[in-house]
Formats: sequence, structure tokens, C-alpha cells
Amino acid sequence: MRRLKMSRMLFAVVAATTLAGVSAGPSGPVATAATYPGELTSSAPVTVVASGLNSPRSLAWGPDGHLLVAETGAPPLTPPSACNFDSEEITFDMACYGLTGSIADVSSGTPVRIVTGLVSSLNSQNMVGPNDLAYVDGQLYTLLAGSPQAIPSWLPEGLKGTLKELAGALLNVTGGSVSIVAKPGKVDDLWVQKHPGLSSFSLGGANPHALTPKPGGGFYLVDAASNTLDSVDNGSVRVLALIPASPNGTDSVPTCLDIGPDGAVYIGELTGFGSSGTAASVYRYEPSSGSLTVWQSGFSAITGCGFGANGDFYVTEFTTTGFPGYPAGVVIQISPDGTRTVLGEGQLFAPTGFLAGPDGSIYVANNTIWWPLGTTNRWNEGEVVKIG
Repeated sequence: MRRLKMSRMLFAVVAATTLAGVSAGPSGPVATAATYPGELTSSAPVTVVASGLNSPRSLAWGPDGHLLVAETGAPPLTPPSACNFDSEEITFDMACYGLTGSIADVSSGTPVRIVTGLVSSLNSQNMVGPNDLAYVDGQLYTLLAGSPQAIPSWLPEGLKGTLKELAGALLNVTGGSVSIVAKPGKVDDLWVQKHPGLSSFSLGGANPHALTPKPGGGFYLVDAASNTLDSVDNGSVRVLALIPASPNGTDSVPTCLDIGPDGAVYIGELTGFGSSGTAASVYRYEPSSGSLTVWQSGFSAITGCGFGANGDFYVTEFTTTGFPGYPAGVVIQISPDGTRTVLGEGQLFAPTGFLAGPDGSIYVANNTIWWPLGTTNRWNEGEVVKIG
């Protein structure tokens, strides 16, 4: 199985370029009109509801219905951040580490950063940092990329210690204070090292990428580097399943998940370097039996997924031409009968994440990477868009 190191951190790779009422199947026709009330149509409007974001990734509804977004951060180029070498321009082999990640409240359309100082890094001309967030029972959580084992030794001691403590952690950041709930990055990195025959990620490392609350407490999460589905309960992390390689042999790189009305866990995958525009799948994990099966297939580079208020399932495609590829993406709506509707075509650039609106609309992060890569004057041009 082949996957470049950059794809393990997801957006750094871009630099190289049966549920009740829902039918399962490898593909579905593209629809141009709604088939029942509440569905979006291919002409659903795409509206920018927030801008000025620092490489946004995922979205959540927060207190009082406020719209929150995880930002991987501004480039950590100046102290107390540190880079592997000094350069007047950001080059492909430049690596910088800092604490510029944040969570922003964008309800007003302008980012108000309510949590700052989160782990971030510049890797292969793009940003890596807070990957996901969730608001559960009055508590705000965020999931950080990486693992303590992957923090380089050349960093200054103070910064290195902080990064080793927080990298790859699930944090409670309620009220702006930070406490560690669990360390899935550390656990997944160790799991890969102990199971070299089950993962192509022979170099070690982890990238906890998405989480969703479990009924009754705790979380499910996916790791885009170890290719695993994990369970987090009372601070303990347990690997539940390995997401298999794609048909062409590249790693799965799972990037999103949601719990369906049937209690199963639905998982979307980016797929690794060299994947086609139909290589990605959505898997269904049955918690009672531990079975993992392909539920839908034929997608391209999935970076967000979940169920909408209307019961449809949505898939955010970072690019429609496979990975890596020019990041002009779309959102695919899958109706209960399996019919697919393409949303936002020609209006989304490097979209990630997914959030269901209570009125049947959906939200995704947009302009999530710098373009062209390495252009630091565009690092704060991320958006949140509403479709519908």
C-alpha cells in the first residue's frame, strides 16, 4: 500500500498538486431535483456566512446555537514558534511548529476566537492543527492532529514539551480553559508500531481527525494516519476497527464519521496518493457485532460527512478528480432511496467538514488551504458557506 507522508497529515498532501430507510449500494444516479420535501436540489444557493478564517477545517453548533469552526491557524513562523530552517519564503520542505490553532465563533460572520493557543504546524506548505470539535452537554471539545511521538527533537525545550503534551489529544476547552480528556494520537501511534502488518504506515505516527459523541457518553473517532476507528470512554482509547485499503492499494485515510439513526457508525475516507475520482467509500460499522462493511462507494477524496436534518446523508468531496487533484470540490446528497444530488458544483474550493442546519440547509468550510500553495498572504481567506 502506498501513501506519501504528507497525506498522513491530510491537507499537507495537497501540496503535491443497512441504514433503515436508506438504500446501500456502490453508486447512484445524479439527481437534478428534489424527490421529497426537505431535500436540497442541485441549484440550492451557496452563501458565504463567514470569512477571514485561518485554514478552517470542521464545524459545530455551540452554546445558544452559535456556529463554531476549528482553525488550524496562521503560519507559526515567528517566536515562540520554531522552524527547521529560516527562509524568506515557505518552501515545500519547510516545517514549523507553534500554538496558532484556534476555535472561532463565526455567528456574526466575523471570526471571534474563543479558544486560542492550540497546537499547529506548517507541513509541506500548508497548515495542520485542530481537526474537529464537538459541543456536548454544555462542554466544548476539540481534537488535535499528530502524536507526541512525532514531535521533532530539534524544537526548543519549552515548545517541545508543550507540543508533546498536547499533540494528538482530545481536549475539553470549555470557557477557554484547556484540559486533556484522552490521548488518541499517542495510542494510535503505538498501535501502528505494534501492528506493522495491518497498516502501511510503517513510519509510525497518528492523525486523529474526526470525532462524534457516542450515545450514553464518550466518543467515536477516526485517525487518518493509523486508518482506525477508535472509541474513547472515560479517558481510555481503544481501537475498534482498521479501515481497509482502497481498491487501488492506497490507504483509506478516514476523515469523517457520524452515527446514523440505526445506531451504526458511518465513516468517510479521503484515500491516499494516486487515488481516482471514484476510489473513496463510506463504511458502516455495527457496534454490536464489530462488523465493518462498505455502505456506499464511488466518491472522490471525502473530507466531511454526516446526516442532515432531512435524514439524507451528505459527503463533502475535497476534489472531484481523485487525490491529489485540483481542489474544486462538491457536496453529494444521498437520499434514502440512494439517489445522489450534486450540490455546490463550481462554487466550492477545497471544502472540508459538514454540519447539518436545523432547517435542512448544510454548512461546510471552504477555501481551507492556501492557493497557490505556500502563498502566506492568503492564509486568512478561509470561509464557512451555507448550502440551501
